Amino acid sequence: MKTLIVYFSFTGNNKTLADAMGKDLRADVLQITEPKKRAMFRIMLDMLFNRFPKINELSIPWEQYDHILLLAPIWNYLIANPMKTFIRKNKTYLKNYSFITLCSGRETQNEKIAKQLKRLAAYAPQTIIEFEILKLPTYEEQKNSIYKVTQDDIKTFKQQERYQRLLSSYSAKKEVLQ
Repeated sequence: MKTLIVYFSFTGNNKTLADAMGKDLRADVLQITEPKKRAMFRIMLDMLFNRFPKINELSIPWEQYDHILLLAPIWNYLIANPMKTFIRKNKTYLKNYSFITLCSGRETQNEKIAKQLKRLAAYAPQTIIEFEILKLPTYEEQKNSIYKVTQDDIKTFKQQERYQRLLSSYSAKKEVLQ
């Protein structure tokens, strides 16, 4: 059996992390996409009205996987709405899953994520990992409201104990990678 990584990425940051984790875990990686391109105004409306946007269907042979890793951004304590749609549509298959996000690491965020996941999936996740982006964005990044995760960031995440535990628990490889 193996691990499946399912991710949503608005800016490409969670894609970068999902691809790196997929290599380390020898996991299959699938991206949640939407029929229409997402804009910031639509994100705000989805959050405000707790909407579940349409997503493109993923063909997943669930019986091949014994653990699912979900990766998505957190927007103001809320799981990105396209991931929420995916979880709600596939909750019967999400009995053994974990949730990972790149975030700012706000206080009480982990507990709020856990409550949302339990409500959406009907089961609590095995683990929730918040990889905090601690680097302050440059003026240009602030102006564009986008911080791009670098390979140095990924390297830093991989050195964290919680990442190493995740690898040792769910990796198809038996050695822990650096």
